[in-house]
Amino acid sequence: MELANRGPTIYRAEVVGSMLRPPELVAARAEMRAGELAMDRYRAVEDRAVDEALRIQEEAGVDVATDGEMRRDIFFDFFVSGMTGLEMVGGQTVRFHGRDEAAEMEVEVPFSVTGKVNARTCPGVAELQYAQPRSRLPVKVTVPSPMLLALGFWNERSRAAYPDPLELAHDGVTAVRGWIAELIEAGCKYVQIDAPDLAEAYADAGVRDIFERDSGIPAEQFLPAAAELIAGLGDIERPDDVTLGLHVCKGNGTQSWLAEGGYNALARAVFPRVGGFDVVHMEYDDDRSGGFEPLRELPDHVTAALGLVSTKWTELEDADALRRRIEDAARFHPLERLAIGPQCGFASASETAVQRKVTAQTQIDKLRLVAEVARSVWG
Repeated sequence: MELANRGPTIYRAEVVGSMLRPPELVAARAEMRAGELAMDRYRAVEDRAVDEALRIQEEAGVDVATDGEMRRDIFFDFFVSGMTGLEMVGGQTVRFHGRDEAAEMEVEVPFSVTGKVNARTCPGVAELQYAQPRSRLPVKVTVPSPMLLALGFWNERSRAAYPDPLELAHDGVTAVRGWIAELIEAGCKYVQIDAPDLAEAYADAGVRDIFERDSGIPAEQFLPAAAELIAGLGDIERPDDVTLGLHVCKGNGTQSWLAEGGYNALARAVFPRVGGFDVVHMEYDDDRSGGFEPLRELPDHVTAALGLVSTKWTELEDADALRRRIEDAARFHPLERLAIGPQCGFASASETAVQRKVTAQTQIDKLRLVAEVARSVWG
């Protein structure tokens, strides 16, 4: 079968988004916010961090780069820096799970929606305009899923502005669509929507229960609404050389995660609807994600970027084992529509290697492994 391809190429050796923050960047940001470092000096530190992130990715041999999300406090930072209606008021609490009790932790979401949300200028445009001329690779910009607003930032403080969390989600979709259009207008060739909420809710009954409790919306109502809203972002008009990606994972804490479970339910409800996207990134680094059978539900022309390499641990995966896993996945989705990457970013929040309990070399070795395996499988 001849497979259609909207984008100019398929990126076989992928990255997801964030990278480990240099210690000097974390320190400089704290000093700047304490009034101890002038903004111009801080920006110079931030720029150097982006330059280093680009260098690492280029030297590793991957096919596409991000700015490492160096200018963000967390992957969904655009909700704060690029949108009205949010305040720094604590809201929902999420629980991370790990291999042992040391990794278990509860984290309060530090922001709440307290007013009507409207998009400001997309912060990703400035990220792109700095990084793009400084890299020989195509530069991808990540954008947070609008459903995160309804399932993560809506609480009792939000009721005055949004009695119905799904109304908030619809306004979030409008904002995100505007951001994507701005990025494309600015010359971005690859935009990725980060939607961990989608995979978490479909995979894990415990997460669904929390979403139901905090939003007051039954799962049988918010799950199809989330699927429709997110999948609908794929119909954004764009040139043929612009790639649109969707990343679904289950929470990326320090050696921890929010949800467990395979992609079966997500695949049945969502994958048949994602034909407007060019690539779907899926977390597949351990047994939590189940088998590759759900890939059957993806449209043939959509690339599945298999997140086979973990960003949570220092152990380096075996290249032959990764190739065998790709062969296994190809039983359910065309090999020419597969790619490989990390399972998620290296630091979804602004944290150093020490804080993430890995090493700076871990990041380099894992990206090199992704590139090596991709070349050996696809040439």
